[in-house]
Amino acid sequence: MTKKLSLTGDLKIASADDLARQLNTDLTTGDVSLCTKKLVSIDAATIQVLVSAFETAQGKGRKLAIDMPSGSVLETAIDRLALLPSAVVENGVLVGFNSVQTGKVAA
Repeated sequence: MTKKLSLTGDLKIASADDLARQLNTDLTTGDVSLCTKKLVSIDAATIQVLVSAFETAQGKGRKLAIDMPSGSVLETAIDRLALLPSAVVENGVLVGFNSVQTGKVAA
């Protein structure tokens, strides 16, 4: 079963630990799908949590999917952090990141 969560408002470093804990817990019990339609802004610390969550999902045999339509707040933030070339996006959904060092996909 896939748990659906919404990322909303301004996600900053102050909420990064809580998000990391929630994703870790949810990925322990199943797959996770994140909706970013109501996301206003996101900082680098929160992006780091999302990248780490893909690694966690992979390690637990789970799937993490994050909606990321073209021009979205999330896509813009990932682009500004120069991570967009390594992002694996399928039909507007971020499903992982290619590892620059190994060529593997964290998903």
